Amino acid sequence: MLAEAPSVEVQHTEAAAAAAVSEEELQLHFVRPLIGLERSTHFVLRPLGPQYEPYASLVSLDEPDLRFVVVPPGVIFRDYVIEIPESDRRLLDLRDAGEVAVLAIVRRHGVPAPVVNLMGPIVVNRRTQAAAQVVLQESDYGVMVPVDVGTARPA
Repeated sequence: MLAEAPSVEVQHTEAAAAAAVSEEELQLHFVRPLIGLERSTHFVLRPLGPQYEPYASLVSLDEPDLRFVVVPPGVIFRDYVIEIPESDRRLLDLRDAGEVAVLAIVRRHGVPAPVVNLMGPIVVNRRTQAAAQVVLQESDYGVMVPVDVGTARPA
């Protein structure tokens, strides 16, 4: 039972990571707003098309000009493993690791190469479409990790 475990460890396989971004749009409700974006809690996850897989667009339905590029971090960093704290599992009503999808926000502007935030991933309950940005308090993961560095672990 989920409540008995102190955390749920999420390891990424290629199939699980690809399932996070499907060919169809998915409406997400953030049960806790993204950090600094309290007015936006409703988003749609849209694929960017086959030529950009596994990247997708996360577009606010509350503020249509607000959009992010996201990626399942397990696709580009095979060593990315997170533990979702119990409070976040309860908030998202996560019952087992199989219903979890993890996304990382990609930053492309103002940096020499695209970077991802591995310390603050977006965790999605695929069963309910509930989402929240989870800050990994006891993590060595960075907030600006180049997508081409090859490892999620700090140097």
